[in-house]
Amino acid sequence: MLELRDIHVSYGHVPALRGVSLTVEKGEIVALIGANGAGKSTTLRAIQGIMAPLKGNIYWNGEDITNLAPHKVVGKGIAHCPEGRQIFPSMTVMENLKMGAIAIPNADQDKETLEYVLSLFPRLEERKAQMAGSLSGGEQQMLAIGRALMASPKLLMLDEPSMGLAPLLVESIFEMIKDINVKGISVLLVEQNAYMALETSTRGYVIENGEITLSGRSVELIHHTHVQEAYLGI
Repeated sequence: MLELRDIHVSYGHVPALRGVSLTVEKGEIVALIGANGAGKSTTLRAIQGIMAPLKGNIYWNGEDITNLAPHKVVGKGIAHCPEGRQIFPSMTVMENLKMGAIAIPNADQDKETLEYVLSLFPRLEERKAQMAGSLSGGEQQMLAIGRALMASPKLLMLDEPSMGLAPLLVESIFEMIKDINVKGISVLLVEQNAYMALETSTRGYVIENGEITLSGRSVELIHHTHVQEAYLGI
């Protein structure tokens, strides 16, 4: 479905990704874990077309999308929920959601997707006329995920969805990720809460200093000595 081959990305003269290769297959939840500055968010930005790789290729269902513009990547079926939510605070909840559907030409599909998003996040239904900037942190995260889902993606990329949330809300967000995946949407999950990410995912990758250093089934990674010492506090 998604394949990165030997991706190199730099910020100016500073290397951020050094030969990153990974895959996400249909129906999977794949976790990408690592410390701050390891290259997790940069990987998602490269996939989305926001950062241009200096070297390497990105394939989507066998098609090379390495240099595709971000809006065209969305049109292919890849949606990105960025770190920090990045909602439009001066727009209503409903206006924010509709912004996520700009790439969808089919109005009927747009309506159907909206119904699904509001059923997944009933709180958004209750607050659909409210300004997004007045929502709580958890509600804003729901809105950011819902906006990404409005693009009817086949792959949803989530960047730190639990950041800044209370423990009960974190559990709720991860349950929602599982629900989204059950609907047939593959998920690439970037998350500093390594335990929750590996508990939720099928497979995982560990990225350190811009390089993939470990990969495998999540159930195996969660018992790996280095992962336990570096990311699980064991």
